[in-house]
Amino acid sequence: MKDASVKARLVEVLRKTLEDELSVLRASAAAARDGATHEDAKAEHQYDTRALELSYLAGAQTARVERSSAALTALDELDFRPVSPDAPISVGSAVRVEDVDGKGEARNYLLSAVGGGNRLQVDGNTWQVLSPSSPLGKALLGKRMNDVVPWRVKGAEREFEIVEIF
Repeated sequence: MKDASVKARLVEVLRKTLEDELSVLRASAAAARDGATHEDAKAEHQYDTRALELSYLAGAQTARVERSSAALTALDELDFRPVSPDAPISVGSAVRVEDVDGKGEARNYLLSAVGGGNRLQVDGNTWQVLSPSSPLGKALLGKRMNDVVPWRVKGAEREFEIVEIF
């Protein structure tokens, strides 16, 4: 099934994107830790807070690494199996929508509890990862094929028709 292979590639690209983000975050956390303990960070007077500020940054970066690592683990637990085209949209659904007025281009979305905001390229198409808690994610949840979803884009009211769910 073509749609199943697209969805599998979407999840694969999302995983790679999250892994790359985690790698960058780990390097940033290590650099912040090194900076906090470096001899140049030693206070030169009572108001010199460089080491303290760098230690706060290191702690925050470490927390981001932990969240990013947890997101990768959560991705393994999400259900991205193909669904029937007449099934309601849920987390794990891949969705294509088109403007009802036909003036805009089709848009592609992957609803995922992790990775929201990322843009993925698969087979020459751009897919936006939507969190189910995002405004558009909430608007799409539970909708079915051919449903029309009202949406405000750049200050203008638009309507999107759901043309594919998989």
